[in-house]
Amino acid sequence: MSLPSLPRRAAFLLVCSALLLGAAFTPATIVADDLPASSEIIARFVEAIGGEEAVRSHTSATTRGTFDLPAAGLSGETTIYQMAPDKYLESTNMAGIGEALQVYNGEIGWASDPMQGTRLVEGQMLKDVARAARFYAELEYAEIYPEQTTVGETDWNGQTTYQVDLVDTDGNESSHYFAKDTGLLIGIETTQSNEMGTADVTINSSDYKEFGGLMAPTRVVISFMGMEITQTIESVTWDDVDPGVFEPSEAIKALLPE
Repeated sequence: MSLPSLPRRAAFLLVCSALLLGAAFTPATIVADDLPASSEIIARFVEAIGGEEAVRSHTSATTRGTFDLPAAGLSGETTIYQMAPDKYLESTNMAGIGEALQVYNGEIGWASDPMQGTRLVEGQMLKDVARAARFYAELEYAEIYPEQTTVGETDWNGQTTYQVDLVDTDGNESSHYFAKDTGLLIGIETTQSNEMGTADVTINSSDYKEFGGLMAPTRVVISFMGMEITQTIESVTWDDVDPGVFEPSEAIKALLPE
């Protein structure tokens, strides 16, 4: 698993939870004549985080951290379980509120929280969850995003980046910003589907650290609708996930069609 995909996955659940419980910017872009192809930028990114062999050496991961959403008075702890090829569970324990879950087991998705209870995830939201759950996402850019364009050199939080515009298999557009000096992914602009509709989201990733041979941003700031969530990754352990955590409960099974 390539850890830089975690901010996108975490952003999905945290944005949904924040919208239920309680601004992006467009940087200037300089278009150069000798821009590298998007495939070259992404290949360099894979090498920067540790290389394809290191990514494929693992089949599951457990990530633990914290989050803080001051505008809504929310904070708490997050635990993420992931398993190849596309199983994902994120548990968010919010102080004074309780636990919110977002799960995709490779076939179905579901969510639960203290305000709305348990429900299936369907439609575009399910497609987004399934895409975010891909364990080897950083190795599968071409498959996930069949349309890729290197737009130009862009300043992102004081760093010169290559802006790569992407269109996924569902036609959703996003922009990824890769630091020119390190090759690391440090910014994303995208749109997230949620149970209230959609939200424009900006993700700033920084403070990369090595976990078992792979680099990951340990500080992620997710901005949407004038609010900011700060997520901190504290630990990652590998190949230790019990497949049983992705099994639907009886309450979820009862919601499935006959």
